[in-house]
Amino acid sequence: MRNGRRRAAAVAAGYKGGMFRRKAEATKGANRAKTEPFTYIQRGTTIEGELVAEGRVRVHGVVRGNVRVAGTLEVAEAGLVEGQRVEADEVKIIGRVVVERLEARGKVEIWSGGELVGDVSATSLDIEEGARFTGRSEMAGASLVSSAPDGASQPEPVEDAEPLADDARAPA
Repeated sequence: MRNGRRRAAAVAAGYKGGMFRRKAEATKGANRAKTEPFTYIQRGTTIEGELVAEGRVRVHGVVRGNVRVAGTLEVAEAGLVEGQRVEADEVKIIGRVVVERLEARGKVEIWSGGELVGDVSATSLDIEEGARFTGRSEMAGASLVSSAPDGASQPEPVEDAEPLADDARAPA
């Protein structure tokens, strides 16, 4: 009877039985916190309009419209994103992205076979061999301050410089 009373007290306290149950339930909560949301847009699927998501978004289909992702946007080989504006923490392009402006708070990667048409603002832009990029890039968040040590003189900017005449370049 002694085991029966322990069992009844454990059940009353919320214990559901099983030697490993408590550990599994404890890690289940911890894993839930570590797992980021994942949105998968299947090949053959077309989304028209604004896409707003959190976590990781992987596009194998077509998205036509503005895209805002609080996380990572991945455009797969068969994926296509067309719109005026794409905003994300990070962007990885293996497929095709055609936008007026792409803004990333972190890195933009265009992998081999990927294509980006449009202007980019990011902290880092990585274009692999075999990838295509048509547009302008701006490295946002990059420090414009020189890394010269304290006390070292900074070069003065050149203003109103006169171009060299053709005969001035000829050796004397």
